Amino acid sequence: GTKSMENEQYRIELDLYHECLYDIRQRIDIINAHVHKTITEKFLIIEVETVCLQFRKILESIALLSLIVNKEAYAEQNEKFAKHYHAGRIIKDLERINPDFYPKPIKRVPKENTYDELVNVTEGYLTKDEFVNIYERCGGMMHARNPFASQRTQKELQELMQLFPVWLSKICVLLSQHEIKLYGGKLMVVAMLARSDNGFPQAVIMERIDDEEALNK
Repeated sequence: GTKSMENEQYRIELDLYHECLYDIRQRIDIINAHVHKTITEKFLIIEVETVCLQFRKILESIALLSLIVNKEAYAEQNEKFAKHYHAGRIIKDLERINPDFYPKPIKRVPKENTYDELVNVTEGYLTKDEFVNIYERCGGMMHARNPFASQRTQKELQELMQLFPVWLSKICVLLSQHEIKLYGGKLMVVAMLARSDNGFPQAVIMERIDDEEALNK
């Protein structure tokens, strides 16, 4: 089970976490608009580049979520993260410091007379390997092509666009409700991308407790 913690000491971190999730929500809205063609660019290449930029920014924000709540553990790495944009290396560095750095998608299951149970979501979410793949594919769209290299065809761009709804769905499943464990302890951030009542993100610090502890509370 889990229980909520007095989280005043984490107030600044949680505020930053909320801001980061809100930024992700805004970018998801932009991608949705392009996917459903309520917003379109005049040229296909610019349409694809625009959406790829939003995906890349979302993925950078996902990595930031762990940095925000594990800032002390990652302090020595912060300068390095700020200077390089190779997703594979960022993932490896974060994982080396805190193996549980990556958001874990969850869903709440209410329990009678005790704390809600947090159950893992096991499919349909963005995995770490997919994170790296998408980050690098989108990065490839951010740079001007060598004029002597073969240019992307309309067919290649259309095929990439067909992946956008799949990527977006996986990101939403990952972040809709998720947890990130804090380095070296039983504490974790439990967060949701949008509350059902007001649509705003929410993040709280919780402590995982075993059944015996729960019975003694």
